Amino acid sequence: MSWFMILGLAAIVFFNRYYFLEPQVKIKLPLILNKMLSYSAPCLLTAICIPVIFFDGNHLRGVINNPYIYAAIFCIVIAMYQKKVLLSVIASLGVFYFINFLINY
Repeated sequence: MSWFMILGLAAIVFFNRYYFLEPQVKIKLPLILNKMLSYSAPCLLTAICIPVIFFDGNHLRGVINNPYIYAAIFCIVIAMYQKKVLLSVIASLGVFYFINFLINY
């Protein structure tokens, strides 16, 4: 039963993405829908990142010795100025590991 569910959901996801990404299919979404969809990626990333940054299991992390919050702030600053995703991800990972090393050393 679970394999049928997994394969069925995989087929649904594939065809939904294929339909919008295939250049042969001419589909034009309304302007209001395009505006709404432009906010979906930041909302999803925020919903994923905020619990990782501020929570450790069921406990709230402290701010002083939290390398996640410092790396997140650094990533936001780098992303605002550089506008390059790969650079901001690599730089913030480096800052995270460096701060994590300093805090736990």
